[in-house]
Amino acid sequence: MFSEKDLIERSVEDMAAEVKELLAESERLRVEHEKATEKEMLLRTRSVETRPADAEQAERLWLEAEDLRESARENLRLSMEKRLRAADVQHRIDVHDVIESMDNSDKVWRKAAGARRG
Repeated sequence: MFSEKDLIERSVEDMAAEVKELLAESERLRVEHEKATEKEMLLRTRSVETRPADAEQAERLWLEAEDLRESARENLRLSMEKRLRAADVQHRIDVHDVIESMDNSDKVWRKAAGARRG
């Protein structure tokens, strides 16, 4: 699940842009999955309806539906993979933000402690 991008230092803005791109691509793939699934069902219905009149055409329709099913499944798999990758990158952003806020609060505490003495 690691990417080459994990091996280089990146800004929070770069990571946020990656999250946005990954989620957009995930959504696009999910929509393609749904469209392919709908078309698969239509092809299967047409295949069943065509079988009595033209068995060869019905078989071609059925095989096309099978290809669409495989394509749809792959799109769904890729969609989930992109969504998981986006969640991983977002987690890194969240961890960065927590660390940064801890660093800032540490500075504030030091300033406050220094002000009491001074």
